[in-house]
Amino acid sequence: MFGTGKGFFGALIGLIIFSIIVFFVIYLLVPDVSIRFFGISVNSDEYIDQSIGDAISSLDLPDGVVSDLQDYLSSPEGEAYLESAQQAVGNSADKALSYFSSESFKELLQSAGEAVASGAETVSDFFQAHPVTE
Repeated sequence: MFGTGKGFFGALIGLIIFSIIVFFVIYLLVPDVSIRFFGISVNSDEYIDQSIGDAISSLDLPDGVVSDLQDYLSSPEGEAYLESAQQAVGNSADKALSYFSSESFKELLQSAGEAVASGAETVSDFFQAHPVTE
């Protein structure tokens, strides 16, 4: 592929083709590395959903409130909120993963859960009043 006698342009084309192949191998077969180096992955949405689920499960809230949070975040309105949060922190998967696993997001979920548990607000009202501005 990079042998002698090909000239500069032959070697350059070979290197470009090799780089493309390596990119797609990493992108398709090693998603953790792909997210870390490229900020994207084939199944980055699954990693983001897992990060959100981990953040929700780490909360110290009653089960009914946790299920209300999960129901809201899986609804179209909640998905729109998560999409706006992703755009606010940057559209790459690694930035979204770091935000959704951060303490600030967990504190936001904790505040939402406490507001719902006290009856002060619904989950939808809380998230409409607290947009992501990071």
